[in-house]
Parts: sequence; structure tokens; C-alpha cells
Amino acid sequence: MAIDSGRHTAPPTRASRAWRASVASVARAVRDYPRRNPLTFAYLLVILAGLLIMTKVLSGPTADHFKIAISTNPHDMAHTPLTVLLASPVFAATDSGVFSHLLIIGGGVGVCMAALERRIGALRTAAVFLLANSIATAVATSVAAAAIHSGRYPAKWWDGYDYGISYGVLAIAASVTPLVARAVPSSPLSRSLPWSRSLSRSPWSLPPRIVRLFWIAGVFAYPFVSAQWFGLLPNFATIGHETAAAFGLAAGYYLLRGDAADRATEPDPER
Repeated sequence: MAIDSGRHTAPPTRASRAWRASVASVARAVRDYPRRNPLTFAYLLVILAGLLIMTKVLSGPTADHFKIAISTNPHDMAHTPLTVLLASPVFAATDSGVFSHLLIIGGGVGVCMAALERRIGALRTAAVFLLANSIATAVATSVAAAAIHSGRYPAKWWDGYDYGISYGVLAIAASVTPLVARAVPSSPLSRSLPWSRSLSRSPWSLPPRIVRLFWIAGVFAYPFVSAQWFGLLPNFATIGHETAAAFGLAAGYYLLRGDAADRATEPDPER
């Protein structure tokens, strides 16, 4: 009788199959990202090009002069408002750390803007971003001008640095609030994990409306992490960020009112 001495490979487990499926899904998502999110992908390329120009192409003094030229400070807003409103959100702030760049560029643009673009289209997404940036800048600059004249803000802020993408990005992050799903694992990989059943009944399995409340609270709280205070008055950039978030939240619920209504009727997770 012949004896098969070869080694037999154990069949893949459900968890390993789920891992492979998830990896393949991520690979497809990366491959299809430019096609599914053309506006977001193009904007990411513009942001990265701007960072390279600011940090690698321009010298120190030249970069400083350029930053002043595109800043939406009270002086520039009084003399060249259209130029700085269009140029400022093209260049991400170079003094931000790696974590801030990952959060703003990766999360705010790469994830949130892409989600909004797929739902409402590129034109309306761009409109939300540009309108939020313009309104927030106008409010923040008006407050800055009044506070500088009254002596509450430093006089150097009249023509100092104030550029970046964060006003528009924070508005986009707030606008996707109706799209925030329930915090219950639902991917093939998560369902295959041994603790997924108990997790779905844990206190972390919050109703969608609570998850959305936490999301928007985080969006509105984020600017205060680095806020400067002058008595009860925060720095004007914080006021601009809060204005942008409020506009984005209102725009999101208006443009995505069908999604908000659908999610409001979702049943809570089983207990």
C-alpha cells in the first residue's frame, strides 16, 4: 500500500479568509479612489504639491513673504480679498505637526471630503468647502480687526500669518455628520472575530444618533485644543473654525436631509 508522506496544508480558517477579503477590498478601494473621488484626489495632489513648494522649493525668507501674501489677515482681506480667499486654502499650514496633517489632510480631506463628494457630487462639495472658507474668513477677520483696534488682540496680527485649509476641511467634517453610521462592527472581518457578538451587545454599541452627537462634539471641540484666550475671547482662528463647522453642519443636514431622515428611523442595536 502506498503511503503519502507529503505535507497537507490546513484549509484556511474563516478569520484568515476574512483577512484576505479585507486586504483585497482595501486594495480595490485604493485602486478605484481617483475614479470614485476625482475632486478629492485632485485636491490631495494640490495640497501635497503646495507642501512641497513651501518646504522644499522656496527658501526661508521667500517662503515667509509668500505666506504673508496669501494670508487672510485683516490687511490682505481689505486690499486683495479674492486673491487670498482663493490662494489660502490651496496651501496647508507648514507649522502643523504630523498628527495634525494626518487628521486634517488624511481624515478631513481624504475620508470626509471623499464621502461627501460620492454622495452629493463634486460641484456641491466644492461649493460647501469654498463657501464655508469664505464665510468663516469674513467672520474671523472682522472679529480680528475689531479686537486689534480695541487692543485685545496683538497689533502684529493685522498683517500676520493666517492661511491654510482647515476652515474648509472642518466644514466638510461637520457636513458629513448625517452620514456617520452606527458604531457596530459590520465588515466581514469584524463579524468573523470571536468577540464581535459580545461587542455588538456591549455599551460601546451606541445608537446612531449618539454616535453622531459624539462626532459633531469632536468637530466643534477640536479648534479649542490649540486656542489662545484673551479674556473670554479666543483667537480669531478659533472663531473662524467654529463658524466653518456651524456652516458645514447646517449645509450637511440640508444637502443630506434624505440620509438624515433615513438614519433617524434606524432601530437601535439589540441589547
